Amino acid sequence: MDNLRRAIRLLFVDYCPDFVLQLKDSDNYINQQRFLESGFRIFSNYSLDEIKNVYTKLNKDWFIDPNNNSSNYFNILNHFTSKVLVEDNLEPFVNYEHLLKWRDLSYYTSEDLLTTSFFAYIDNRSKRKRDFFAWRPNAFSDNKRLRLLLSKGVAENHFHLKGSGPVFDLSWLNVMNNPTKFENEFNQLERELALLTKISNTATISKKELKILVGKAAYIRYRLFCEIYDIQKGSLLNIDISKDSNAEHSYELLLKMSDLSREIDLLKFDVGNKFVYRGDRSCVIDYAIPKSIHTSNFEKSYVFYGERKLMYDCFQRIYRNDESFEKLVYLFHAYLLIKAQFRAELIQINDKVGFGNFSKYQDRKEYFLPDGSIYHTAFMNLAIHDSKKHVEIKSFELRIAPKEEVTKLNSSIKAYNFALNKKAIESITQLKNPKKIKINSGYDLSKDNIFYTIHYIKKKDKQDLKSISSHINCRHYNLRKEIKSQSIAISQLRESYSSLSKYIKGIDAASSEFDAPPEVFAQGFRYLKNHKLKGRLNHLKDSIEEPKIYATYHAGEDFYDIVDGLRAIDECIKFGNFRQGDRIGHALALGINVKDYYLFKHNKLMLPKQTVLDNIAWLLAKIRKYGIAIHRNEVNRLEKLFENLYFELYAANYDNKHPLKEKSISHTTYFDAWKLRGDDPYLYLDEIEIDVYAKINLTYWERCRINEEYPKVRNIRQNIDAKRILQAYHFNTKIKEVGKLIKQFEVSFAYSELVACVQEKMMHDIKNCNIAIETNPTSNYLIGTFKRYAKHPITRFYNLGLETNNELIKKCPQISVSINTDDQGIFSTSLENEYALMAIALEKEKDEEGNLKYNSSMIYEYLERVRLMGLGQSFNS
Repeated sequence: MDNLRRAIRLLFVDYCPDFVLQLKDSDNYINQQRFLESGFRIFSNYSLDEIKNVYTKLNKDWFIDPNNNSSNYFNILNHFTSKVLVEDNLEPFVNYEHLLKWRDLSYYTSEDLLTTSFFAYIDNRSKRKRDFFAWRPNAFSDNKRLRLLLSKGVAENHFHLKGSGPVFDLSWLNVMNNPTKFENEFNQLERELALLTKISNTATISKKELKILVGKAAYIRYRLFCEIYDIQKGSLLNIDISKDSNAEHSYELLLKMSDLSREIDLLKFDVGNKFVYRGDRSCVIDYAIPKSIHTSNFEKSYVFYGERKLMYDCFQRIYRNDESFEKLVYLFHAYLLIKAQFRAELIQINDKVGFGNFSKYQDRKEYFLPDGSIYHTAFMNLAIHDSKKHVEIKSFELRIAPKEEVTKLNSSIKAYNFALNKKAIESITQLKNPKKIKINSGYDLSKDNIFYTIHYIKKKDKQDLKSISSHINCRHYNLRKEIKSQSIAISQLRESYSSLSKYIKGIDAASSEFDAPPEVFAQGFRYLKNHKLKGRLNHLKDSIEEPKIYATYHAGEDFYDIVDGLRAIDECIKFGNFRQGDRIGHALALGINVKDYYLFKHNKLMLPKQTVLDNIAWLLAKIRKYGIAIHRNEVNRLEKLFENLYFELYAANYDNKHPLKEKSISHTTYFDAWKLRGDDPYLYLDEIEIDVYAKINLTYWERCRINEEYPKVRNIRQNIDAKRILQAYHFNTKIKEVGKLIKQFEVSFAYSELVACVQEKMMHDIKNCNIAIETNPTSNYLIGTFKRYAKHPITRFYNLGLETNNELIKKCPQISVSINTDDQGIFSTSLENEYALMAIALEKEKDEEGNLKYNSSMIYEYLERVRLMGLGQSFNS
């Protein structure tokens, strides 16, 4: 099915919509010449003659309807879906055997393209009328064994609330219903990096503007809706959309956009289902959701009803060869292509690795879902309640951002609680007494086992190193101030607002690891992990409770070198005082295959010199600690490289009177200075000879300035050389500037083996600390460098129940792991799918001799253990 999937992707994702609108006739725009031009990229492993063979297969087979022998390029969808999809209780399910194939295609096309086509085709044959279109956003597999396993209850331990709703689907509905409201947002997208390569197969290549393309889609949707449902046929707005999609050529569309908006507003008023939102009885989410919608749809994902039904009805007319629809088929095809291109800017489908790529999508998730809008509330509501309807989630941990003032944090949590209320949005037709409208407030999340973990945001250090203040401002000075305010706001909420603070069970630090290291958050983590309520307001509370704050941290997810990924994990554990019950998010550096990673990077790394210096000192320290005796020559090379880099970054940039200017500094002394990075840098700004303990006053925040748990040897804080190195690291502007310069680092075979040894030893260290790992298979697969689910490091962290080889079981550290979704809206996934994708990937994995590597029954025993560990990891236990 590989070529079939690629052909579908070419025709319904990669084809140029302008090309379709200009040529109209499928015989013109899907001919051999056009297919070859478009197919060079997607069939990159084929010769020109082989791509011609694919085109012949299309015409002679995949475009043919096997039931009536008619030819239509939309039939290619049914050649795929007939093998992959099944229907159960009105919902689409994926044949478990083909789950990876389904994921590979639907991730690029969107599931709705395939599911609505599938239902339209089978309903045409059976003459059945379909009234239910509110199936879940992501189809589950038909694996009943897995479904039974998950029905026992699972934990969702890593779920970013604002990245987990159906971000694209609701953004699309908002734009289709309000096409003139997002001028600024589209302009912003145009200024940013296009995340999917723009393709043009028009005769005259021109720049295409997403704003114009989406405007065309809004007009096409209006036309299709009115034509299919026989609305306003005598007075339909007419706009020429055949011109290239840019302001110069599509000026008529731009001039008539306000007219289109008015026509859509009329449709909302005349035919759209009305919803009650914040006391307003006239809210319309989508004019395509009719007033006559069957009530069973409101029990599930009702917001998708209108779009799915419109697509379904278009497909039905195509598959029954409706002559009246023939003149509109090209419009429908163009609509699907524009929708796919817009989706590609919001859902991560561009096959690029690294957190930086993901963060571009993450930053856009609310462009078209403004705070306070019905779409934003529906976005968050669906993220939670759709997930809970389809999977028995017994512990639901939502990640949300902090605020710098307790009143703002209080208001923020109240707003979240309102948005998460199941009755925040209600259809007028569902209300028993529409005249009496009660404005819903928040609800008690704990009844549904829902709680919050507040995640600090890692931000770049934008300090101007040429300013005078840079000499007295430590690294990430502004972010450290922000973290202090946010930490104190959380503690004040715990003290004063117990009705809301009871929902906060954990803290986290998220976003790009390149932006800020764990040392920046260390004091805040120590402050909240050990925070005790003063009890001054206990007499005003219904009950006296003091929920413990646990910690997790996004570490080892993205890195320049596996070494700095491992070092980040080590830093968050040591500087943040992680202990039993705490967790690490992702931790890919801890489990991925070291040699495969360096091979993927062609054994050449590009990273800042300060990072190289820190990596070498840290790696040498771990080699000493673990007694790794291999590759002595490589160790010597690293020691020499440390000396050269230390001189280049530090010694050469001390002023002439600095005590360390002419002094030889070993990597062990430098590593001692690294150990102190968890302390407040301002303990080392001046009066360096004074004992740092003498600089601490009695307030709780002040006492957290020193990391009492690490290093255990307090004498290190008396080491004047280590303190001076730390002082230079934070306050010497030349060192900070030179440290940002990029070095190409060559990875030798010996270096790779040393890193692999340290990685393996470190896994066992983390197991001995009883610190758990939150894995996120699809997120890790898309951001990481491994390209098969079976290569996910979860099986290196834990393999009990999966392996039968005693040596492999003994070698594995058996770290507590859980399966989670991360940002399920951006990655277009669900918790059930994460389990299913891992299950099918392991079932299909083969050993070196080509035999199945794992026993099927043992895979489910393994997943059962993972399920139970996830529940055990919950901060809500």
